[in-house]
Amino acid sequence: MVAHQLRATPEGRAWRPSWTGALCRCVRRALLLLLPPRQVASSSICRHVPTSRLERIITDQYRTGGHWRPGRTLHVFDELLQEARPSSIRTINYLLNIIGHDGPALAVSLFSHVARAGAKKVAPDHFTYDILAGCCCHADRLDLSFAAFGHIIKRGFMDPNIFLMIIIILTLRALCAENRTSYAMDIVLQRMPEFKCIPDVFSYAILLKGLCEEKRTEEALELICVTVDEGGSCEPNVVSYNTVIDGFHRKGEVGRANNLFLEMLGRGIFPDVVTYASIISGMCKAQAMDKAEELLQRMFDEGILPNNVIYNCLIHGYCSSGQSKDAIRIFKKMSSDGLQPDVITYNLLIDFLCKSGRCAEARKIFDSMIFMGKNPHITTYKTLLHGYAIRPSLVDMRNLIDLMAQNGIAQNRQVYNILMGANGKDEVVDQAMHIFKKMKQQGLNPNVVSYSVIINTLCSIGGMDDAMSQFNQMIHEGLSPDNIVFSTLISGFCTCGKWEKVKELFFNDKIRHLS
Repeated sequence: MVAHQLRATPEGRAWRPSWTGALCRCVRRALLLLLPPRQVASSSICRHVPTSRLERIITDQYRTGGHWRPGRTLHVFDELLQEARPSSIRTINYLLNIIGHDGPALAVSLFSHVARAGAKKVAPDHFTYDILAGCCCHADRLDLSFAAFGHIIKRGFMDPNIFLMIIIILTLRALCAENRTSYAMDIVLQRMPEFKCIPDVFSYAILLKGLCEEKRTEEALELICVTVDEGGSCEPNVVSYNTVIDGFHRKGEVGRANNLFLEMLGRGIFPDVVTYASIISGMCKAQAMDKAEELLQRMFDEGILPNNVIYNCLIHGYCSSGQSKDAIRIFKKMSSDGLQPDVITYNLLIDFLCKSGRCAEARKIFDSMIFMGKNPHITTYKTLLHGYAIRPSLVDMRNLIDLMAQNGIAQNRQVYNILMGANGKDEVVDQAMHIFKKMKQQGLNPNVVSYSVIINTLCSIGGMDDAMSQFNQMIHEGLSPDNIVFSTLISGFCTCGKWEKVKELFFNDKIRHLS
């Protein structure tokens, strides 16, 4: 296995691969999973009754959250270790925990003092190793994490062979999480055989996921072929195929995904709900809705129940292709098949209806959502508000804003922009400016869209001086005007016949460097 060792940089700092932090966190989780269960009667630090005067002082100070000076803490630790007895490990854990907050590497060093004292005097327990693993993680020290595993093995908590496989799996996951799948592949294909470790389907599954995350689906497909040829414990399973099928779909290669799906079926591997979700999603994105529904029926025939993800894909597919009747049909079928629509389902329908100008129907869906006990998100409110703003329907918008407030949902910048735009369309300029000021008072800084909306509102009533004032304020705040802002101002000055202002706008030094 490839060993990444600490080495010194020219500046004298310790260097370590960027993925070690992720691996240290994985190691800590493995420590907590593999250590024996905590014995409440003997190991619980909460029920510890200190026996010496020093232990009582430490325990009281720890539980009351008293301040500890670093130098004093180390002195107390040395003094405690000298008089320690087996039951003192609980108090030692207190001190290690305190020291570990600010100096995790120092806490690990002090742990070695405890280990050298010997098990007969004071033996580390589950809590000690928990603290040790946390310190290794916080210090981002992979070498210390492995040292912690070494202590656990010596104490007989874990078989060395199991330890090696765990480290390999954790290393593969950490490498792939940092987009270093090529290194992980070298470990599986080259280094593991050197250690007489036979890669299994789980090792290859990690590699497949890493390759697909890096959009290297061709290599993932080649790796599938390799595992098919090797057979045995390496033979790909449904998870392996699902990973690569999903990778092809994310790259938009629906045909390749379908071919791999057929290959999986030909090899006698039965698809699961994840497989069907991926294939149906790809069909819906390609607007092949007939084939998607055929797959849905096939699921029922095979006794596989579709989940919300699959129904949402179908609804989104029909909405994208403008087939509202079929979208509503799938929505009703979902309920009749025993599945409750989730927030995503409702949002899809509300968005489609609002974009189609059918806000009244969208509001009925919204109300039924609340009736069914589903709490709308800010996205749901924003979508419905945007639909109302197209007309605009200011009364409906105000009622919806009141409902947001009743449900404790705060308005965000996008909501304020929608409200300003709707009032601007209705030429309620004073209200639009009031909303603009209120947004600032709420601590939400206007963005380019906010200024674009308010400048357009002012230009629509010929308030060009005020519009330029907002334009200058926008530049002062470090925002770069886009083409919509420039077009709006130019159109406004042209309408007013102020051609010199148009020329000034084009040749202003403050503006030219922004373009």
